[in-house]
Amino acid sequence: MHDIVITGAELEHELLADLIAEIHPERVLLRPSEPALRLEGVERTADLKPLREAAERLQADFFRLPAGLSVKSFRAFFFDMDGTLIENECIDDMARAAGCLAEVEKVTRATMEGRLSFTESLEGRVAHLKGSPLSVIDHAVEAARPAHGAAELMKFAKRAGVDCYVVSGGFTAITRPVAKRLGMTGAVSNELEVRDDRLTGVVRGPAGGRILDADGKRRAVEVLAQLHGCSLKEVLCCGDGANDLEMVRAAGIGVAYHAKPVLRTAAAQQINHSGLEAVMLFFREAWRDAVPLG
Repeated sequence: MHDIVITGAELEHELLADLIAEIHPERVLLRPSEPALRLEGVERTADLKPLREAAERLQADFFRLPAGLSVKSFRAFFFDMDGTLIENECIDDMARAAGCLAEVEKVTRATMEGRLSFTESLEGRVAHLKGSPLSVIDHAVEAARPAHGAAELMKFAKRAGVDCYVVSGGFTAITRPVAKRLGMTGAVSNELEVRDDRLTGVVRGPAGGRILDADGKRRAVEVLAQLHGCSLKEVLCCGDGANDLEMVRAAGIGVAYHAKPVLRTAAAQQINHSGLEAVMLFFREAWRDAVPLG
C-alpha cells in the first residue's frame, strides 16, 4: 500500500474526484488550509498517471509515499542552503557588495557549461572576493530570505524531536546564522579564510579540510546520522542542485526542491510548486486536523 499526497495553492479537490475514485483509496483526507489531499491505502498496482497529470495541470505537487509514514521514523533532516532553505545565492550577494559580481557570474557560467567542477568553480568565485571587508559577509547574512514554509517546517520537526541541519557548499559565516535564525540544530559547510579582517580569496572545507562538494555532503550526512545513532533510511535530505545529488540519493526520503533537472530525475519526491511546508505533509502527524471526504 501507498499513500498519495497532493498539494498546491490552486488545488480544487472536486476537479480530481473522479480520478481519485478510480484508484480506490481506503480513505481521503482534506486539509483546507494548504489546500492538500491525502489518499490513504492506495494499492501499489494502481494506475496513478492520470491523477498525477491532472494534479500537474492544477500546478499541484504529487507525492507517492509509504503508507502511514510517521515523522517518528526519522531522526534528522538535512537541507542545502542556497536555493533551498533560502531564496538567495549568497556568493552573488557577497560579490555584489564587493563590486565583483560580473567576474563571479563569469565563473558561474563556465560551471553551468560544464567546464569547471564544483570545487574549481567555488575556488574561482571566492578568489574574486580577495581583499573584501568582512562587511560583505554581513550583507549576505542580512539579505538571506528564508524559503516559503522553511520556518514552519523547522517548528514541525522540532516538535517531533527531529534534528535539522544545513549541509551546504556555502560558508559557515552565513550557514550558521541562517541555521540559528530558523531554530536548526547546526550547519556543516565550507570556510572562508580571513586575515586582518579581510577575505584572502581562499576557501577551505569544514575544519580546514577538503571542499564540501556533492560527495562531501553525502559523507557529512553519513557521519551526522551515525552520531544520531541511526541509518540513512532514517534521514531526509532536501536540495536543489547537482551538488545535492549524492545526499538526496542516499536518504530514506530524498527531496528535490524547485530543483535543476539533474536532481529532479534522481529524487523520489519533487516539490515543484509548493514551499518547504509541503515536506510536513509527507507525515501522518501533519494530518491530525484533516477532514475526511466521502
